[in-house]
This record gives sequence, structure tokens and C-alpha cells, in this order.
Amino acid sequence: MVRMWDVPQSVCPRAMSEPTIGVDVDDLRLGVKSGLRTASALEFRSVELATVAGEVAPANLSSSGRRHLSHFVKSLGLELSSLTADIPGLRIADPSTVGERVERTCQIIELAADLNVPVVSASLGAITHPDTQEPSPHALDALRRIGEFADSRGRVYALRPSVDSCDQLAGVLDLLNCPALGVSFDPAGMIMVGTNPFSSIERLIEQIAVIQARDGTVGGTERTGHETPLGEGDVDWESVLAVLRAAEYDSPLVLRRTDSQRPIEDIQRARDVLTRMLWNSH
Repeated sequence: MVRMWDVPQSVCPRAMSEPTIGVDVDDLRLGVKSGLRTASALEFRSVELATVAGEVAPANLSSSGRRHLSHFVKSLGLELSSLTADIPGLRIADPSTVGERVERTCQIIELAADLNVPVVSASLGAITHPDTQEPSPHALDALRRIGEFADSRGRVYALRPSVDSCDQLAGVLDLLNCPALGVSFDPAGMIMVGTNPFSSIERLIEQIAVIQARDGTVGGTERTGHETPLGEGDVDWESVLAVLRAAEYDSPLVLRRTDSQRPIEDIQRARDVLTRMLWNSH
């Protein structure tokens, strides 16, 4: 297996509480209720829901519907660990779309508050200029507004970097200095576009609110990589877990499988692989 980047030398493993292994229900491709039942049957402890469209989008879920969903999840022995707010076509650095992006994101944060879900995560695309590395003023203003709203609702809005490096994202978070803005760490998403997931990770580790656990091959500017079954790509998950051990991370590890002909089988296998890695890390 290719190992492009090593764990920073300053990170030294120590005892870590075992994080919860969850699953993104959307990746099971069964619909919300059947997906939740399947997640419970597969003995997952926590779940992530996509809320941009469909039956659990804020506009489609009434107050009574929100209460029913919360009770249904609890009845299955599950916990809602995060919601995703990946809104296609509405770039946070684009002045023509940023207003709608902020409004719809805040609606999802409100939904998270009603469902008692601690984290809303989203991929934002590039928020810094590729040449100057300076953050977009539109993105900064939007994130400031979203962060203030999330803080007022007691939630965390977690940014999922892909194009931007960890160092660039850390700089943006330092500028904003908002406790309700965090990180959704997706190392596979980063390596598939040629970004080093370990650059300046020590600056972000305390702000990681959720981990997207999947694998992929290394890509670059000319050609992106592709997703693979966990343990078969270029993400050094043992090194990822070493970083998490050092930081005593105990929030969710959400298994993802967005590109699979057999998603349930792949997710079951990924859970077993990740469980073994966690046991071996003790």
C-alpha cells in the first residue's frame, strides 16, 4: 500500500477512549427508515443522515415529524451523531449563490437542534484562492454568519476540507475564532484530490468533530483518485488512528461508501476492518 504521508513525528500514541463507529444511512441506499433499521440490525451505534433533500430535509419534516424521527432512532438503539449539509451547486465563495447557501445551511442547523444532533458537516469546496492562498471574503462572511447561528443553537458546523489543505483550513478557523466551527475530517476525500491529510493536522485535531471513514487512491490536479473499500486504498488508517489516539479522540467515526455496487457488504466489511484496527491500536 502506498504511504504518501507519515504521521507528524511529534504525535506519540497514548491511551484512547474507543470512538463510536457509525454509518451514513444514505450510503446504505435503502431510504431513511429501512436504512435506519438496517443500521441497527448491523449493530451500529450511531448514524449520520443526509438532510439536503428527501424526506428528512428541513422543509419536508414538520415539528411532529421531527419528534417522530427522533423517537424512531432511539427505539432502534441508535444515536444521531451528525447531519450532512452538502448542498450541490451553491458554492460558499460564489457571491451569486452564497446567500442561499447560508440560509439553507442554517435551516439544517435548526433541524439538528430540534433532533438534538450535535454536528452538521459539509464539504465547501475551495474557500481559499489557489494562487494567493488567501481566503475568499465571501466565504469568510458566510462562515462567520453560519458559525454565529450554530453557536446560538448549541451545535457545531464542521467543515470538510478537500481542495484546501489542513494548514489553509486552520488559518481560516483562526481568523474566524468561532467555537461553533469545527472540522469534519475525510482523509480519503483529501488524498483523492492530491491534498496531504496530515499537513498541520496538529493545528486542527482539537477541532475535529467527526471523522468520515473511507478509503481511496491518490489523485492530483490532472486526475482525481477513486474510492476503494476500506483498507484497500492509500489512506494510512493506522496513522490516522495514531493521531486520534494522541488527541484522545472519542467522537464518531462515520463509515462511508459512496461508490459501491454492494454497499451493505462493503460497509459491513469496513466496520470489521476498522474495529480490528481500533483493537490493535490499544
